[in-house]
Amino acid sequence: MKKNIIVILPIILSVITVAIFFNLSVKPMDTATNVLGQKETMSQNKNSKKNTIGNATQNNSNSKSIGSNTGNSSDESKSSSSGQTTTKDSSTVATTAPANTIKLSFVGDCLCATDENTSYENCFNDVAKAKNPSYFLEKVNSYFLNDDFTIADCENVYSDSKKLKVSDKGQYADPNVRAFWFKSPAKNAKILSAGGIDMVSISNNHINDYGLEGHEDTRKALDAANVKWGEEGKIVYFEKHNFKIAVICVSMYGDYVLPTIQSALKKAEKKSDFQIIYFHGGTEGLHEPESWKVNACHTLIDSGADLIIGDHPHVLQPLEKYKNKTIIYSMGNFIFGGNRHPENRTIIYQHTITLTSNNKVSKETGDIIPCYVYTGDTNNWQPAPIKDKATKKKVLSFMNGKRKSPL
Repeated sequence: MKKNIIVILPIILSVITVAIFFNLSVKPMDTATNVLGQKETMSQNKNSKKNTIGNATQNNSNSKSIGSNTGNSSDESKSSSSGQTTTKDSSTVATTAPANTIKLSFVGDCLCATDENTSYENCFNDVAKAKNPSYFLEKVNSYFLNDDFTIADCENVYSDSKKLKVSDKGQYADPNVRAFWFKSPAKNAKILSAGGIDMVSISNNHINDYGLEGHEDTRKALDAANVKWGEEGKIVYFEKHNFKIAVICVSMYGDYVLPTIQSALKKAEKKSDFQIIYFHGGTEGLHEPESWKVNACHTLIDSGADLIIGDHPHVLQPLEKYKNKTIIYSMGNFIFGGNRHPENRTIIYQHTITLTSNNKVSKETGDIIPCYVYTGDTNNWQPAPIKDKATKKKVLSFMNGKRKSPL
């Protein structure tokens, strides 16, 4: 009996030892699996620009919108001759965690059409028939495909209807001034998405060139091209890093519209963290904003807007910092199918928002990329970055208020 016990005892001890070793080994394996699972989840959450926009659509399935409302802290700002403006939130506590950033790009009027009463060789609509949609923005699309959201103005109607009639625009007081009606085939809306533009404003003086039917056809064409659109009564919301940005698109031809815009701002503040106003207004051809427009933009900043971008004059107007918020009074033309010789200076403006670990704005930076509206002797409908240093300097100096003209 003793011999049996002596023989069995080492076996029992060996079994216990193996069990203890196996039990201790399992826990580190489980921990490693969890860590790998977390890393995989983090990797899956890194979205490309287009995936991020898709998520924004899913999160706001009842409306094609973007949202925002931050930026009420005390700020310090600085500008440089390179065209960069940096805003620092002096109340933000420094953190060693990696910063989350959101980069937004803005351009001015994208008029992808030919006037109803204009016909000449190689006009915009003729060139669009012959070219791939990517042709028009191929020299600048690298800026848009590598940001988070790109916004432009849609300055024409997109429609294939043969029944549309031009709207009555009345008689101008100046007999040398005539009306224009711009329409392009619906498929040409793909010029925008092919070039990396994600959203357009249709709050402008040409959206009703062909009445309400042309207006509705334009909405449908933009939807088909996967381009978001905003207008009065339709705020667009975009979300990244759980931070919502609102884009409020409006026509502003006088300060009488301020109460309506302020009402939209209040609505957006309830749903978002950062509010952008993209407006269409002012006098065409002026390089300096009128006093009423300056005062109106100041009022909108005072009312809660975090960033204001303007267009409509068809030429550039300067950037202003007001209470550490950025206002660009006119972005000028970008793609311009209106004529063969528009003023040949424009910009891309990129606004980068840096967030703290708890999703508060810690810094805002702005970059101006000077561009030509076209290259060559006449309009080839292709905006392109300016490479000549002296020409770039003139544009940057103008945008920073140091010159009377960008030319």
